[in-house]
Amino acid sequence: MDEATALIVDLLARGHAVQFRARGDSMYPVIRDDDLLHVEPSQPIARGDVVLVLAERGLTAHRVISRRGTTLVTRGDNAPAPDDPCDAAQVLGKVLYAERDGRHVNVRSAAAQAAAFLRRTLRQ
Repeated sequence: MDEATALIVDLLARGHAVQFRARGDSMYPVIRDDDLLHVEPSQPIARGDVVLVLAERGLTAHRVISRRGTTLVTRGDNAPAPDDPCDAAQVLGKVLYAERDGRHVNVRSAAAQAAAFLRRTLRQ
């Protein structure tokens, strides 16, 4: 684990919010590469939330697509397949918003807007 990851994990475990730059396009278009993510320590987790997990590949911010007891399945909005299931105890925090061009993008409501747009488009 690199120093930045270790610091993020430690701060969230101590109850502090963190901000860091997103890398990659697995959550496109809601979260884009280089967006500033605002993550709060773990809170109640529901389907549709974007959570931060320390996965084998490193810190991963993906959406919860299902939950059964303490087992979560996440997936990037732009990913072709879900991630391996994880235990809710592995969740470091919840992504509340992304900051892009000085604006806050609510990652939960943005996904709902994107889904509604797709439904409208597919009906035409």
